[in-house]
Amino acid sequence: MTDTPDGIIAFAGVDWWYHNRGHSECQIMRRLGAEMPVLWVNSIGMRTPAPGKTELPFRRYARKLRSTLNGLKRDESGMWVLSPLFVPRFTEAMIERNGRMLLAQVRLACKRIGIENPAVWITVPTAAHAIDPDWSPVVFNRSDEFSAFPEVDFDLISGLELRLLDRADHVLYVNHELMQREAEVASEPEYLGHGVDFDHFAQGGERPEPEELRDLPRPIIGFYGALDDYTVDLDLMIATARDNPSATVLVIGPQAMEIDRLTAEPNVVYLGPIPYEDLPAYAARFDVGLMPWHDNDWIRRCNPIKLKEYLAAGFPVVTTDFPELAPYRDTVHIGAGPEGFVAAVRAALEEPADLVDARRDQVRTSGWDQIADRAATLLQVR
Repeated sequence: MTDTPDGIIAFAGVDWWYHNRGHSECQIMRRLGAEMPVLWVNSIGMRTPAPGKTELPFRRYARKLRSTLNGLKRDESGMWVLSPLFVPRFTEAMIERNGRMLLAQVRLACKRIGIENPAVWITVPTAAHAIDPDWSPVVFNRSDEFSAFPEVDFDLISGLELRLLDRADHVLYVNHELMQREAEVASEPEYLGHGVDFDHFAQGGERPEPEELRDLPRPIIGFYGALDDYTVDLDLMIATARDNPSATVLVIGPQAMEIDRLTAEPNVVYLGPIPYEDLPAYAARFDVGLMPWHDNDWIRRCNPIKLKEYLAAGFPVVTTDFPELAPYRDTVHIGAGPEGFVAAVRAALEEPADLVDARRDQVRTSGWDQIADRAATLLQVR
């Protein structure tokens, strides 16, 4: 198809209705959706949650069911969101069938909203069979190595990743290590990285202090984000709570794993998820921000957006090590294992107060608008 795209189909890696909208593709597509029709297709996943194997499987089924009931719906941002019907089984044959079902639903949705010549943005590999051969350009958002995702069929998902690496006109990366490893098989590989809503997070302290925080003992050692078993190391958070018994360890975010061990600590406060729009008012009250990651392939080949948001908020950051941390090593505190991590927290709590601007300067010019501009150019919608 040679016509100029008149809209975008985004086969997303997350679900618009229940995942954090601070995700990179949420940021990018929301901006592009203000200029042209964007059809956001909620992720169809990559694994079947199973009792005894997957953390909180019935909660996962329930939230996906609630999302699916939305069908095709226009979000307040102006972007159209499709929650497609699919069979939650992940075999080669079923993924192909789901792809055909998904393609039919997407075509109907495009007709409804007036997209005739779509550009394609795809993140989740299991949607690979839903791309019409005539759609162009196709941009593969290689935001993570999905074949390293826990409980997925590695051979199946890696095969779909290779299919997309070959099919795409451009492949965008947020992780240099993954990009270098796939340089010979990816179509037009390019490092895109992440942005940050700098003003959104830097100005959080200008908002009223949330009522839930007003009586909490200080200092507040905080974490916000998804609580997933393949990313968050609960042992590091528990060790931090025990090493700082007079402080508050504040935890914010959707629970996708059992956290009873953590919340059993007397100085741990768990608030659950907070809307992205309200999050800076909470983050502004952190005295230290935690990034307690596991040391695994998933973390080594990702690039947490949280780092730039934490730096924009201005507080000291304590993290485990990962490759994309390289430009910020002199700005953050790095700790390995429980002992190293709590030592880094102690050092962070002793940081001088006048380093706020230095931390913010690291990310002050890293806006999402520039990232969205580059994506728009590759999608040929500008």
